Amino acid sequence: MIEMSELAGIAMVGSLRDSGVGEDQGFRLTKRNDQFTLEIDTPADVDRVLKHQDAIALIVDPGIESEVGDIIIDVEERPEGPQLMMRTKPPEE
Repeated sequence: MIEMSELAGIAMVGSLRDSGVGEDQGFRLTKRNDQFTLEIDTPADVDRVLKHQDAIALIVDPGIESEVGDIIIDVEERPEGPQLMMRTKPPEE
């Protein structure tokens, strides 16, 4: 199952608001050319929606979710600035 950190939720919702995206839209996790990307989209009935403070942050299609498995979308500090990244969830103890 895909999860999202608090920092990732803040970053995604902030980016969507700064871009003037409608409240009924969020970032959809997609796959193109063997790479995962984010695109602005509106959720469908079959999608799972991850929210931050009641705002849509991430839209996940069931097929993509089963392909990526158990991951957390988080923010990583890099020299060029903070960047979203996917990491494997640690096994539960």
